[in-house]
Amino acid sequence: MKRNTTQSFLGEGCVGPLTKIFLIGVFLLIQFAGYSQQSKTITGNVTGTDNAPIPGVTVLVKGTTNGTVTDIDGNYSITVSQNVKTLDFTYIGMKSQEVEIGNQSTINVQLEPDIVGLDEVVVIGYGTQQRRDITGSVASVSSEDIQAMPISRLDAALQGSIPGLDVVASGHNPGDGASILLRGRRSFSASNEPLLILDGIPYYGDMKDINPYDIESIDVLKDASSTAIYGSRGANGVIIITTKRGEISKPRFSLDSYAGPTMTYGRLPYGNGEQYAERGREAYRAAGDYPDDGQPHPELDEQFFQPEEWENMQSGTWWDYQDMLFQTGYKQKHQLNVDGGTQVVKYNFTGNIFDEEGILPGREFDRYSIRSNLDVNLSKKLSMGTSILLSYSLRHRDSNDGAVDQAYTNSPLGKPFEDDGTPRFHPVADGTRMLPTADYEFNSYRWDEKRWAANIAVFAEYKITDNLTYRLNLGADVNVRSTKESAGYYSISRNKGTPSASNDHSIYSRKTYESILTYDKLFGDDHHLTFTAVHGIQTQHGETSEIDVSDLPYEPARYHNIGAASVINGVASDLNEWKLLSYVGRVFYGFKGKYLFTGSIRADGASQFSPDHKWGYFPSAAVAWRISDESFLAGASGWLSNLKLRLSYGVTGNQAINPYVTQGGTARTTYAWDESAAFGYRNAELANKNLKWESTKVINLGLDFAFFDGKINGNIETYNTKTYDLLMERQLPINTGYTSIIENVGKTRNRGFELGLNIVQLEKSNFRWSGDYSFYLNREEIVELYAGTEDDIGNGWFIGHPIHVYYDKKKIGIWQLDEADEAATFDRVPGDIKLLDFDESGGYNDADRMILGDREPDFVVQTTQRLSFKNWDFSAIGYLRWGNMIQVDDYNPHSQKRYNQLVFDYWTPTNPTNSYPRPNENREGTLDGNTLRYRDGSFFKLRQISIAYNFPKALMQRTFLSSARVYLTAENPWYWTKSEMDDMNIDPEDDENIGTPYPAQRSFILGINVSF
Repeated sequence: MKRNTTQSFLGEGCVGPLTKIFLIGVFLLIQFAGYSQQSKTITGNVTGTDNAPIPGVTVLVKGTTNGTVTDIDGNYSITVSQNVKTLDFTYIGMKSQEVEIGNQSTINVQLEPDIVGLDEVVVIGYGTQQRRDITGSVASVSSEDIQAMPISRLDAALQGSIPGLDVVASGHNPGDGASILLRGRRSFSASNEPLLILDGIPYYGDMKDINPYDIESIDVLKDASSTAIYGSRGANGVIIITTKRGEISKPRFSLDSYAGPTMTYGRLPYGNGEQYAERGREAYRAAGDYPDDGQPHPELDEQFFQPEEWENMQSGTWWDYQDMLFQTGYKQKHQLNVDGGTQVVKYNFTGNIFDEEGILPGREFDRYSIRSNLDVNLSKKLSMGTSILLSYSLRHRDSNDGAVDQAYTNSPLGKPFEDDGTPRFHPVADGTRMLPTADYEFNSYRWDEKRWAANIAVFAEYKITDNLTYRLNLGADVNVRSTKESAGYYSISRNKGTPSASNDHSIYSRKTYESILTYDKLFGDDHHLTFTAVHGIQTQHGETSEIDVSDLPYEPARYHNIGAASVINGVASDLNEWKLLSYVGRVFYGFKGKYLFTGSIRADGASQFSPDHKWGYFPSAAVAWRISDESFLAGASGWLSNLKLRLSYGVTGNQAINPYVTQGGTARTTYAWDESAAFGYRNAELANKNLKWESTKVINLGLDFAFFDGKINGNIETYNTKTYDLLMERQLPINTGYTSIIENVGKTRNRGFELGLNIVQLEKSNFRWSGDYSFYLNREEIVELYAGTEDDIGNGWFIGHPIHVYYDKKKIGIWQLDEADEAATFDRVPGDIKLLDFDESGGYNDADRMILGDREPDFVVQTTQRLSFKNWDFSAIGYLRWGNMIQVDDYNPHSQKRYNQLVFDYWTPTNPTNSYPRPNENREGTLDGNTLRYRDGSFFKLRQISIAYNFPKALMQRTFLSSARVYLTAENPWYWTKSEMDDMNIDPEDDENIGTPYPAQRSFILGINVSF
C-alpha cells in the first residue's frame, strides 16, 4: 500500500522510524566512541580573581565538543590529541578565556567576573544570541533565581521578576493557576496570554505541569521586534522556557526536598453569637417589629429567633464554623536529578513529586513529573537530541465551594449536632442554611480533575559548513483531562435534592514541524552577519465530551455509573481543529560590535479565517547603538561599563478565536409539528467571511546601562502599543434574531514604562549585599469601538479607559436623621446608602452610574534583597501593587437577620456612621448594596524571606557529598493593604474579583539540597 509521506512525516508515523534511528545511533556511538592513541593529558586549576576555586567551569578543545568540567576544588583533567592548540574556559557570570596549549601539561586559569553579563547567551526566537548583541526588549530569569524559591508553580517564579509581566493568582486552592499578562490587555475576545515556548516547541499545556526546578532559564520577549518572528503566536509576548541539559562530566546526582505547613492569618471577622443576635434585633427594629430602645427583649427574641438559636442565646454559647472548617495545610516536594555526559552523549534526567493540601480538608494537588533531556553528537557535523516532559497531576476536593460561604453566613447560634453527636444537615430551621461541614460529615461530595500531559521535542542539527547550519524540530504536545463530580442527597450543592454526577473529558494534541536554516559569519573584526530562515507547520486537534445527570439510584457509586441515572440534564461533545503554516526570515548585522540591526518578516496562514483572509504578514526592525564602545567615552571606562540604546518597531497578529466563527453555526430548538412537539435546528451564529487578523503595532525605546564594573546595571524601557482590527463581539439589535457577531472593529492602546535594576550595595571580603529592583506602569485604554468613539455601556467598554472597569453608582455615605426630608425625595430613609446624584436629576437612576475604577494598577514594584556572609545566605522579596480596584462580594451584606455578616460598622439611630447601612428584615438584600463591594486593591507584601546555610567544602570533602545546603523560608509572612482588607485577613492578591474570600495564607518551608 502506498503511504502518504506528507501525512506520515507530520503525523504519528514519523515518531517510530526517527526514534529507532536515534536510539541505534546512540547505542553504536556509545560503544565505539574513544580517544586517539596519539594524545596527552592536561591538568590544572581554575579560580576567580579572589583565588577561590570555581567548580563547574566548562573546559573545551576549541572548535570541538571534546571537553570536561572542573570539580568542586576547581581542578580538571582533559585528554587531547597532540595537534590540539587551544582550550576554551567558560563559566556563567565570568568572561570566557582562550589559552594556547603549546608544550604545557599543566594550565592554571584565573577567570574574571562578567557582572554585566554581556557574554551571557540569551534564547531568542529560533536561536540564541549574546546579550551584547540584543536589539530588542528581552528580560531573563535564571535557574539560580528559581532555585531560591520553594514554589509549586512556574507562574509563581515570574511574579514581579520581569518588569511589565503581570501575574495574578486566579484561585485559592492547591493547583489553581494564575492569569498572565505582558504589557496589558489588547484584545476583547481573542487571547491575551503570552505564548509559551518550551525547549523550542510551542507549549499549550497547563503551566503547573512544568516543574520549576527543571528550568535552566526563562527569557521573556516583550517588544514586537523580538516577538514578530513568532507572528500571530507572539502577539501578546513570548515566554521562552529552557530546561536543564547535560554537561560533560561524570554522573552527578542532586536531591532537592522541602516540606512545611500552610496556615491562615486568622479568621475573617464574621459575627459571633452576641454580634449576630444584636444585628438581628436591629433588622427587626428597622422593620418596626422591635422596640427602638436599644435593649434586648427576651420575649421577642424567643419569637423572632429560631428555637435552636434561642436555646443557645439563653446558655450564652455559639459556634465558630470557620474554626470547624479551616485547617493547617501543608506542601512538600522531592526531586532527584542526574546529569553528566561525554563528548558524544550528554544527559539530564529528573523525577519530581509535589504534594499539597490546602487550608480546607480534602483540597489536594498532587503532581508527578519525569523529564529527560538527551543530546548526542553523531559526528562533528551532525547532532541530535530529545526533550521529553511527562506529567500526571490530580486535583481533588471533598467539599463544594459553597462550604466556605455557609461557614461565613450561617447563624453561629444554630445547632450543628444533635445531643448524641449526630450531624444536623440544617443547623437551623432554614432550608438555605446548611451545615458548612456537611460534605465531609456525610461523605457526600467528590470532585476530581486528572491531567496527563506529554511534551516531546526532537531535533536534528547538521552543520553544512562552518557558517551554515540546518536544524529540524519536531514536537508533540498532548494533554488529556478528565473532570468528574458527584454530589449526594446530603451535599451542600444538592441540599436534599436527588444525587447528581457529571463527567467531562478532553484531549488536545498539537504537532509542530520546523525547518530552520541559520547562516552566521564574522567578516574580519568589524562585520557580523546572521541570517535565519524558517518554515513551520503547526496543527491542533481537540475533542471534548461531557455529560451531566441526576437522580442516581445508588449514591455511593458517585460518578462511576452515570448510565444508571434516570435524568440526563445535558450531553455534549465537540471537535476543534486548526492549522498554521508559516514562513520566516530574519537578518542580524553588527558593525564593530557597536552598531546593530535586526530585521524580520513572517507570513502566517491560519485555517480559522476564510480563504481571502487567511494570510497575515508581520514585519519588524530594530537598531541598537553601544555608546559605551565609542572613542569619545574612552575616558569613562573607569566608571561606565556598558551603555546601549535600542529602538524597535514591529507588527504582530492574533488569530486566537474559535476556528469555525467564519462559517456561522446552528443550535437545536423546538417546533410544533401539527399538534406534536419536535426538535429542529435554527441559525444561531452569523457567518462572517470577511473576518481577518487582529494586528498590533509596537514601538519600543530601551536603554541598557552598567556602571562601576557592573556593580550597578539595568535597563529602561518605554513603549507604545496599538492594536487594531480587534476580534470582538459586535452587539446586534435583538429584532435581527441574533445578539452579536464577531467582527474586526475597534482599537486599543497600551503605553508604559519599565525599569529593571541590579545593584551590588556592599561588598567586602566575606560579605555581599545586592538588590534587584523592578518597576513598571502600563496605561491601557480603548481608543475606538464599533460605534466609533461611542461607549458600549452594555459591555462595560468606555473610550479612553481600560477594557475592564467598574461601572456603577457611587456611595458617598449613609443618610442621617437630619437628612430625612432630603432622603425622602430620593425614596430613601435614614440608614440607607446615600449615592452620588451624578446626573443631578433629583433622583436615583441608571444615569447615575459612573466609572469608579479599573483592574489595572497604577504601578508595580518588586525588590529582592540578597545578603551573603561566609556560608550563610539571606534573601527577602517585597512586592508592591498600587492603584487598582477590586470588588469583594461579601462586602455587600444581606439585610435580613437570617444571614451572618462581617462585623460591619452599620448605621443605627445611636451610631450615625457613614460606613454601612442599617440592616432591615423587610429586605433580603441591601438596597444599593452593590456600591459597597469596591475597594482600593493597593497592597504591599513581604512575599518571601529565606535564610540558608551552605556546608563548608572542607567538611564535604570528608563525605561522599560534593555540596549540601539547608534553608528555611517563610512565604507571605506579612502584608499590608490600603483598605481594611488586611485587618479582615483577606488577601487582595488572590483575585481581581473576589466572590467568597478565603483567609490570607502563609507557609513555612524547611528544605535541603544535596549533590554527590
